[in-house]
Amino acid sequence: MQETASSLPALAARWASAKAAERANAQSYLIELCEALDVPRPQPAGSGYEFEFAMTITGRDGSETAGFVDCYRQGHFVLEAKDYSEGRGGDLALRKAYGQARMYANHDPSGAAPPYLLVLDVGATLLVYHRWGGAYQGFAAGHRIDLATLHERAADIALLRDIWLDPMKRDPRITAQAVTTEIAGHLATLAKALEDRGFEPERVAKFLMRIVFSAFAEDVGLLPKDAFRQTVQNAGINGSPERLAKALEGLWSAMDVGGMFGYEQFLQFNGSFFRDAEALPLTREEVALVLSAAKADWTNVEPAIFGTLLTRALDPDERHRLGVEYTPRSFIERLVRPTVEEPVRERWTAVQVEVLQLRETEKPKDRARAEERLREFLAWMRGLRILDPACGSGNFLYVTMHLLKDVEFEAIQELAALTGRHELRMEEIGPANFLGLEVKAWAREIAELVLWIGFHQYWRRHHHVQPPEPVLQDTGTLLHQDAVLAWDAIAHDPQRDRSDPTPRIRHANTGEVVPDPSAVLPFMQYQGARQAPWPEADFVIGNPPYLGQFRQRDALGDGYVEALRSAYPDLPDAADLVMYWWFRAAQAVESGRTIRAGLITTSSITQTQNRVVIADAA
Repeated sequence: MQETASSLPALAARWASAKAAERANAQSYLIELCEALDVPRPQPAGSGYEFEFAMTITGRDGSETAGFVDCYRQGHFVLEAKDYSEGRGGDLALRKAYGQARMYANHDPSGAAPPYLLVLDVGATLLVYHRWGGAYQGFAAGHRIDLATLHERAADIALLRDIWLDPMKRDPRITAQAVTTEIAGHLATLAKALEDRGFEPERVAKFLMRIVFSAFAEDVGLLPKDAFRQTVQNAGINGSPERLAKALEGLWSAMDVGGMFGYEQFLQFNGSFFRDAEALPLTREEVALVLSAAKADWTNVEPAIFGTLLTRALDPDERHRLGVEYTPRSFIERLVRPTVEEPVRERWTAVQVEVLQLRETEKPKDRARAEERLREFLAWMRGLRILDPACGSGNFLYVTMHLLKDVEFEAIQELAALTGRHELRMEEIGPANFLGLEVKAWAREIAELVLWIGFHQYWRRHHHVQPPEPVLQDTGTLLHQDAVLAWDAIAHDPQRDRSDPTPRIRHANTGEVVPDPSAVLPFMQYQGARQAPWPEADFVIGNPPYLGQFRQRDALGDGYVEALRSAYPDLPDAADLVMYWWFRAAQAVESGRTIRAGLITTSSITQTQNRVVIADAA
């Protein structure tokens, strides 16, 4: 590494006064940069690491055109170079190079876009983009490396060496998944221990959520360093479990209102998590579990995984599957990208083209119009409402928020490049833009937790300043309700009860689990049954429950099924349960209020493989 740092100043000096000559300069410079970084240099054509790599670009109409990537290394990067050290161009020219590189990356012949996209201004600047979030960030969000002073920054040297030698080394998703699963395991054990001691699941859920956000908050700088960890250590381990309960309640009360706590200044958290500051009494073994969770690195906990695992930690029927099965982010993105991100990016691309054209004229009135168009787009984005009518632990909403904030951040950076001011506003896209319906009360609260963790992770990674207060807000956008059926009252009709066919007891002779002859399924009459209201939304997404017609009565009850069918006379009795969500989503799109809807439909409706269906407004 020392030899690398010593050769880089000579490289910078050699290219400081080079004349603009894009193709020749780019190849010569890259060869010398590779030698200075002590990484392999490009090889002859056909090696998969070469200059002028030939690539076929297929258009939407099926037409094919030939393209040539300035420098390509399969599984590592696509690099496009522009040499504008003399004359006009600057960032506008680099933007065009970024668009070209992104097009090439999306048509990588290997079938998988490389993890990095590089844009080079020869001898001056290297822009680095990664796709760990699933897609390359927009032009303004790339990491900018000043090549003239590269030798002064060991972190950037190490980044470039990793891109050339081990590009997957910096994928945060690998370590995030392992850490998230480990933390959830501790919480599952703690949840079971508390429930075994007689605490109600809802109290346990809220207690665990306060622990979760406290541990996360101190690791991302929302709490003073080690405020939560030291509280658990000093009061619980060095003191007594009784002292810990009082200490945690004091800590959480201070987080709720903000201000001084001991010698530290606390931000005001507010929201719903800390309004009730109850801390459950713990045994010494349980205190140790809390401390183990607190000591973990929560910085990169993956909310899309964590929500599912925490839900199962709190559900005795699901706890046995903890850490074994969850909906991968890539699977969620298969639905969310075409349903939400693509329509938004189409609009953003049109705005970018318009702004680029306005900026190139260099007329004051056109710059003013460019700024106006960016602000109009940001205002439109910040008014979007996305609904998941079966939100569960919030995974789909979180992934959607992350993708939309990527677009928003690109627009914020574009505006900053135009005005010279970086603007952060309270009305940024956040949990308030995301609506959900969920029948489990504590699952709804976990969804809110997932959204806030995801929001503050994004804020920390991109803004590097203290977020606005209150840190948490009670948005009221996630509702505890049945998504497809509403009613006025429920009454028991014992005349219509029937035997419960669910195997619950062991047969005295065979030992097999069989139905209990004394168990009955009560018939509950849903009075005033009707279609449940949905909040208006621009997009509808989610993974609703699926249940075939023959299982619906045993799982939901005869009364519920009959009420459901009476409320939806346009659907056949044989319809899978998921089709009631599709019916409502289609209604929303047909009304013109919803731009697009996408719900996952699975094998229970006679498909042999999962499928994604997207409804688009005309």
